[in-house]
Amino acid sequence: MNAAVHPGQLALRRRRAGELAASAAAAIDEHVATCPECRVRLRAADDEQRRFESSISFDRFAAGVERASRAPARARRPAARAGFYAAVAMAAGIAIVTTVRSPSDSRVPIGVSSIESGNRIKGGAGMTVRVAGPSGQRTAAVDAPEPLAAGERLRVGYQSGGHKYLLSLSIDEHGEVTALYPEAGASLPVPEGAPSVTRYLPDSLELTGAGLERIFVVLSDAPVDLDAARRAARAAYDRAGGDLGRIGKLGLPGEEFTRSFAKP
Repeated sequence: MNAAVHPGQLALRRRRAGELAASAAAAIDEHVATCPECRVRLRAADDEQRRFESSISFDRFAAGVERASRAPARARRPAARAGFYAAVAMAAGIAIVTTVRSPSDSRVPIGVSSIESGNRIKGGAGMTVRVAGPSGQRTAAVDAPEPLAAGERLRVGYQSGGHKYLLSLSIDEHGEVTALYPEAGASLPVPEGAPSVTRYLPDSLELTGAGLERIFVVLSDAPVDLDAARRAARAAYDRAGGDLGRIGKLGLPGEEFTRSFAKP
């Protein structure tokens, strides 16, 4: 890698998580060894990771996911608060905070998604979202918007089900589409491993603003262009008349999973 060409933040995160191929990882290591600026960026990532782990135990996090997967549906916390839906995150251990900004200030209730969004067949593909905040951790509801408190973060997890590629994006009630993973290009390869194992995307997310926002995970057998995914999400929003609860599948190759969140 040319010393003048700095690796992007996502590439550094994926290197730290052990997701890159050996050649790509070696190129980043060679660059970082001679680039003080990128060493500082990595140290900042390490510091953030330590702060996250000190406040939110990763062991407790993993145990919570396992317990939640066994819990009966009736045990899930309700999705409504005070008369409205008031209202996170990867592979192996990255907790850089990414803020998804939204101008939304509405608190209109959202209906149940028309996509099968998490009741996966044993061993198949699926999606899990954990919510973490000062009051502890919980698994986001599947069939209703999960109410978020101020400052709570999301960790988006998935089970590959044997699919080879993944992308994730969000759309708010104003139709603004935000790429979450990756930030540009096309779907990224899923790390090798058991298809039923829950892995987490490299970022913990804080959904800012107010109102409703919906996160999608698309697992596929070939890369999906991110710009095409953005257009598909916006088209689905338009077809639904701007009602996030009526959005069906985005029409992308592979399997789609989704969760909805009501921001405070």
